[in-house]
Formats: sequence, structure tokens, C-alpha cells
Amino acid sequence: MLFQLRLFFIINLLMISCQNSVREETKNNINQNQKEKLMEVKLELVSYPEDLMKDNGLEDWEEFKNLYESLERMKGLDFRDIEVNVLALSSRIKNLLSKQMPGGFDTPQIRSRMKVVQMQTQKVKYFTRYYKKDSLIPSLKDLYKQYNSVIDRMLTLKEEETTTNFISDY
Repeated sequence: MLFQLRLFFIINLLMISCQNSVREETKNNINQNQKEKLMEVKLELVSYPEDLMKDNGLEDWEEFKNLYESLERMKGLDFRDIEVNVLALSSRIKNLLSKQMPGGFDTPQIRSRMKVVQMQTQKVKYFTRYYKKDSLIPSLKDLYKQYNSVIDRMLTLKEEETTTNFISDY
């Protein structure tokens, strides 16, 4: 009877140790898959509108250039550790909005879109503190989408201005 009891404990001990190693291996595989998913995320950022800035004499608009560079840099980072970069991005947007925008871009259309980018940055900041895998990535994509719409609106605004000037010349 004593032999059977010892055998029972040894078998149970072996089974438990095997289950723990399988659990750890499964957990490591899941963590690796999550890391790979995070690295697969592609954030679409339109290229910096150098021609637009040059045509309007805005090569020295540092606030806007810094904002673009922050977004460009954030694309390559691990999304679990971007809180500092999001804080810097937030302060850059605040700085940009606190001043008058040069080159005829201080319009309600551009300012309101920049405020949407600012709001989206706040949302991303929240999700970096309270990391939710299913929320951070979509909010980052929305941030980039909103920034891209600012650039698109700036280009459209200048096209409309050029068209209006062309028509008024006739």
C-alpha cells in the first residue's frame, strides 16, 4: 500500500510538472504572436508637403515640421512603450494650436481638423496608460488618419485659393 501511494504521488508530480512546461510554452507562443501582430501594424502617414510649405514660404514653420517628425518617429516604435512620445506629440499640437498658423492656414477648416488630431492624441494617451490591445492600435490609426486629413485639407485649401485667384483674374 505504501508503494502504491508513493507511486501515485510521483506520477501526479510528473504530470503537474509536464503541464506547467506546456503552459509556459503556450504562454511564450502567445506573447510572441502578440509581438508579431504589433510589429505588423502599418500606420499610413502622407509625406511631408514640402512643395506646399515652400510655395507658401513656410519652410521655417518649425511647429508643423516637429509635429510631422514626431508622427514619423512614432511609426517605428513598439506601441507598448510610446507614452513619452505621445506626451511629446500632445505638447507639440498644443504649441501649434496656441499660435496663429502662418500662410493663410489659420482658417476654421484647418484649426478644427488640428483640434480633432489633438483629441485623437488624448485618446491615444489614455490607451497607452490603460493599455488595451484592441483599442490602442485603432486609435493610433485614427490619429494618423486625422493628421492625413489635415494635410489633405491644407492642399485642397490652397488649390481652391489658386482656382479662385485664377477665376477672378478673368
